[in-house]
Amino acid sequence: MAKLDLSTNNIINCILFAVIGLLLIILQGGSLGILMTIIGVLFIVMGIFDMIQNKDMTKGIIELVVGIAIIVCGWLIADIVLLIFGVLLIVYGIMEICKNFKNGFMAILSPIILIVIGILLVVAKWALLDVFCIIAGVIFLINAVLALFGKSIQPSTSKK
Repeated sequence: MAKLDLSTNNIINCILFAVIGLLLIILQGGSLGILMTIIGVLFIVMGIFDMIQNKDMTKGIIELVVGIAIIVCGWLIADIVLLIFGVLLIVYGIMEICKNFKNGFMAILSPIILIVIGILLVVAKWALLDVFCIIAGVIFLINAVLALFGKSIQPSTSKK
């Protein structure tokens, strides 16, 4: 049986994973707006800090501009990226179907799913985004529980 790891680090990880997971599940796509705003504000603060404390005007101005751009244009950029990603999935899926058509239904099942996801991203990107947020939220909640045992869901690296 696994033993609880109640170290400060694991408790903090557990709380962070749970809060992020709940935000993603409850607010769904709306949580991304909050996240973009927080990231934008952090860039602005770093820019001000670099200009005042570190006397690095170039880096500070770049960070300020990036922060303001994230806050002002964040949704526009996200919208364009989702649209492009959807189109790319459709094109890739069609190419894979053409390549694997003679190999039977199982060989084209995955490309069909990619095309459907691509179409959904183009047509109803925000509804699909909500589904992705809920799935990510559940994964974060699972990580919150696993953090109590000093574990997390992450790719394993095998040593050879």
